[in-house]
Amino acid sequence: MSRKLLEITPQYSSFVDDQVLTSAKLNEFMEYFDEQDRLTRVCLTGVGIACGFRVEFDATTSQIVIHQGCGITTDGDLIKLQNDIEVEEEAVSGSSFKNINEMVDSITFTHSKLFTDEHVLYQPFQDEGSVITLHELVSDEDASEDEEASLLTSAVLENKVVVLYLECYEKDADICTTTNCDNQGQPNIQNVKVLLIDKDAVENIVNSEDSIFNKHNIYETILALPRTAVQRVILNGESGGNNNISNYAEIAATYKTKITNAKNELNTAFGDFFLGFSELLNISNGVSNTILNQIDDLDNFSNDERVQYRYTLTKNVSDTFNEIADLLLKLKAECCPDIHAFPKHLLLGCLESEKVYPELRHSFYHAPVNNDYHTIIKKVKSLIERVRFMLDNFNLNNAQEIEITPSLSCGPLGSKAIPVYFDVDEFLLKAWDFDKTENYKQQYNLSFHKSLLAPGSWVQNPLNVELDCTDLYRIEGHFGEEPSQSKNFVDSTKSNKGLDFDCLMFDIDKDKEEFSAFVRENPSITHKGGVDKGGTFILLSNDKEILADFTLSYKIAPESGGIGCCKLIECSYPWISSLKYLNNLSRSLLGTQSKNMLMPQEYVFTVLSYKINGQPLISSQQIIRIPMGEIFLRRMHAVTAALNNKFPEGVVFDYNEDQKRLLIIRAKDDTFSIRLKESSLNTDNAVYSYSNNGMFKDNKVFRPKSMICRDIDGAKPSFYRSLHKQYDPSITKDDDYGSYDEKWRKWENLVFIELPKHELYSDNQVRFITRQFHFPSNIRAKLESIRDAFIGIDQTIELYIDGDWVNGTWVDDQMLKHYNANKDDKNDAVVSFINLRASLHNKAVAKTTKLSVYIGNINYDESHQAIIDRFCHDADFYYSVPTGNTMREIR
Repeated sequence: MSRKLLEITPQYSSFVDDQVLTSAKLNEFMEYFDEQDRLTRVCLTGVGIACGFRVEFDATTSQIVIHQGCGITTDGDLIKLQNDIEVEEEAVSGSSFKNINEMVDSITFTHSKLFTDEHVLYQPFQDEGSVITLHELVSDEDASEDEEASLLTSAVLENKVVVLYLECYEKDADICTTTNCDNQGQPNIQNVKVLLIDKDAVENIVNSEDSIFNKHNIYETILALPRTAVQRVILNGESGGNNNISNYAEIAATYKTKITNAKNELNTAFGDFFLGFSELLNISNGVSNTILNQIDDLDNFSNDERVQYRYTLTKNVSDTFNEIADLLLKLKAECCPDIHAFPKHLLLGCLESEKVYPELRHSFYHAPVNNDYHTIIKKVKSLIERVRFMLDNFNLNNAQEIEITPSLSCGPLGSKAIPVYFDVDEFLLKAWDFDKTENYKQQYNLSFHKSLLAPGSWVQNPLNVELDCTDLYRIEGHFGEEPSQSKNFVDSTKSNKGLDFDCLMFDIDKDKEEFSAFVRENPSITHKGGVDKGGTFILLSNDKEILADFTLSYKIAPESGGIGCCKLIECSYPWISSLKYLNNLSRSLLGTQSKNMLMPQEYVFTVLSYKINGQPLISSQQIIRIPMGEIFLRRMHAVTAALNNKFPEGVVFDYNEDQKRLLIIRAKDDTFSIRLKESSLNTDNAVYSYSNNGMFKDNKVFRPKSMICRDIDGAKPSFYRSLHKQYDPSITKDDDYGSYDEKWRKWENLVFIELPKHELYSDNQVRFITRQFHFPSNIRAKLESIRDAFIGIDQTIELYIDGDWVNGTWVDDQMLKHYNANKDDKNDAVVSFINLRASLHNKAVAKTTKLSVYIGNINYDESHQAIIDRFCHDADFYYSVPTGNTMREIR
């Protein structure tokens, strides 16, 4: 057999005038260009089946149909199915022609005959010096002229592989006589044969030297790799043993179970992957062992804090594995293919195969220059690096603030924002999104952590730009933070940035039944690390911190029910305090203080009882305190807002400014009663009652026509909650029920009377700070340093002080030192104050009061962060104008 690329012609001689052309010179010339053509195909295009050559087998008729195709052997032969052209023997003696203009679409084979390969003795068909059993397929058209052909039988067809074979050999030349010398030259025969070979013989003999097929025959290995997935955590709010949301420990345990199940699957999947592909991808044992050990530790934690982040990390690892597995089948390319692999044959596949992938069939093995093989290799390696750095850089405690980042709910992980729970360094940033890194744009990944992102670009403030494909908002950094402040941040950002979602919050202790009912009504509730556009974000907290978050893909619709099912009525009443009285109280803060008594810092009234349809809304008295600063700004609207916030399940309070009357809106058929007592200046005021029957003072009718009512539009059964939607029902509340009433009275006495008279304040230290010079000298020095630092950035900045330093409930170093020296003296006003402060307001006993600094006229800027970091131990910073009892701007 003539193997063209076994020994190639490195050069040829140019022809010159009057040269005697010998066969050697002519053959050298032809062979050089033929070999270069073959090398171009093999090295720059590829080898294998380029297209077609599909085999159809009909077992009932024992027919084999092979469709037209094109393939290249490793010897550079281009093989196609072609028809012979009949020619007159005397016209072209000893020649055979092929028709490429009328190319066949397919050939049907019905017969076969033994093929001995006597002319070539092709090495891949040799077994210890003998030719293996070969059956040549004969087409239906040629069978009638071939005496050796017999019909295909099940015995011949059983367990066979179809092979295209290019029979290539030099035919012995005929003897040249004195009368006939037409056959000068030695013919090179090129016959395409379709053979049937036993499957065992193909696997053990024909393919024994086929390094290309054996290297890339990885279908079974790849398909054996699972597509991993992390089981979904399904919350169950039903009563009984199946409930898994009665406390945070149960929720965390549910997540941990899913993490354990997933990590076992991931460990097996990555183990199989490394076993099968580490050599191809050049993955070291150190890297693979580290990844496997870290996956095994995914559920190795005792602290349930932020377990949802651990769960999402597990999902990130699983998603990345699936991306890797999907790329593996594309890893079929050969640089400088082995010319001994299949020099004169192509495997077309088994006749019958139960496998879902082609069995014993050559693929097309591209030259690297002709496909994206190297890119795929780099991408797979990049994904391995991403898994490695995600596991290395996982950190539950690297967030100092809450952030909302636009992202995607579906698609490759690299196209999504980098979550908060990763320390983002250069390595993770480069491995996160392969396509961005290939274009040197890794700094344009979206991320919670922005220090390494493109400075001054839109990725620093992505909510300020239009991102059409964004369908998920990642909300992060709130775990462990104070609940009401966290929700207020989410709500304000949502409003300021025009984001389309709703936000709810439940206290897992106080709202246990309500949260269980909510889960029962919305079983699709899940955790995504954020909220879908158009969805609902749910915060779950206790009284101290945010514990978990969930999302729904939709907003919470009003309860079903027909419009107009309930008639509404609006009644107006006088308020228990006159507008003049409220004005005088609030304006007194700006004037000279009375020498006889301290003017109140809050407008205070107590709700003694509250019932709707005879059912009590409260179990004990509720004290409502409204800072006088709010009264000064909003008057009665501050009062109605406080009532609505305190009782979101009750009637709706409003105020008519024209009529100067309190408005109460309710369902017309409902009854209600609410008893109130104002106690801003003293505690012996009259008790007022409002009800659907009128207004009463100390159980006597308060002016016969004090109540004026009118019917208004109907509403759904969820009317009361819908009206309260504009308010936040989850405001932070002190537990002032029952026995706490006495504590509150004692608290007021300490703040307003006992502390100002204490011996610590013999130097006339002002308890209620209204001017900068009222602060103790060390606090005033800190305040001046903060002011100077901000002025250095912006001369126009406006700073205000609010909080405990303003309302008289602060603790300074002097008080703390006195407390530590006299903590056993229960009669000491400072000791009693600090203990009661810890009980009523959940304040740490051993800490002094931080400043609450409000920045009122500008928004947050990165240049402020250094100042905030510098003074974070002395002050909390807020970007708004306080609405409470504020002192004047810091000068």
